Amino acid sequence: MLVLTLTAAVSKLHPPICGNQEPAPVCVGPTPGQMTFLLVSFCLLVIGASGIRPCNLAFGADQFDPKTESGRRGISSFFNWYYFTYTFAVMVSLTVIVYVQTSVSWSLGLAIPAIMMFLSCALFFVGTKIYVRFVPKGSPLSSVAQVLVAAFKKRHLQLPEQPCYSLFNHVPSNSLSSLLPYTDQFR
Repeated sequence: MLVLTLTAAVSKLHPPICGNQEPAPVCVGPTPGQMTFLLVSFCLLVIGASGIRPCNLAFGADQFDPKTESGRRGISSFFNWYYFTYTFAVMVSLTVIVYVQTSVSWSLGLAIPAIMMFLSCALFFVGTKIYVRFVPKGSPLSSVAQVLVAAFKKRHLQLPEQPCYSLFNHVPSNSLSSLLPYTDQFR
C-alpha cells in the first residue's frame, strides 16, 4: 500500500497531467520506470493479500475451543463479527475512500488505507502474546500430493450402497478438527 501511495504522491513516479490545449488535449504516457514501479506495487499488494486473506478466518477460529459450548458460541460470534466488519469496511472504502480519491487527492485516498493497514498490523503484533497459536504439523504440499495420489488410485472404485455408514472417518485424538457430515453434493 505504501509503494502504491508513492506512485500518486511523488510526481516523478506518475505521468504528468494531460494538457488542455485546443483542439485535442496532449497526454504523455508513463515511462517504463513509472510503469515498473506501479506494477511492482500491484505485485506487492497481491503477495500481501494472498498471505493475509486466507489466514484471517482460520486464525480467528483457532482462538476458540470447538469442544466447549462457550468455544462454539465464540466461533459463531467471531464469524458474525468478521463478516459484519468486512462488509462495513467494503462499504466505507467504496464510498468514503473513492470520494476522497476523486474529489480531494489520489495520494490522500491511497494513504488512508495504507495508514489503516499499518495500524491494523501494529495492533495485531501488540496482541501477539495472548493469541492461541498452533504449530503446523507436516507439509501442506505432501497432504495435497497424498490426496491427488489417493484420488488417482481410487478413480475406478464403485461407491458403497450407503456411504455415510460405511466410509472410514478417522479423526486423530489430538486434532481440533471435527467430522463433516456426508454429502452427495460433489458426485
